[in-house]
Amino acid sequence: MISVTLFNNKGGVGKTTLIYHLAHMLQRLGKNVLAVDLDPQSNLTAAFLDEEKLELIWREPD
Repeated sequence: MISVTLFNNKGGVGKTTLIYHLAHMLQRLGKNVLAVDLDPQSNLTAAFLDEEKLELIWREPD
């Protein structure tokens, strides 16, 4: 198993975009990929899910 971690305190340097494309390309090459989004903004999670699934996750409780 290979683990890759990207970290940078500065925002706007392309971490989320890089991880999204890296995970996508590794998956296309037949690799099993787990992308973990620890950013409170959850932009990586939002990139992988469609609008309907996001609405279910982020919906306010009744």
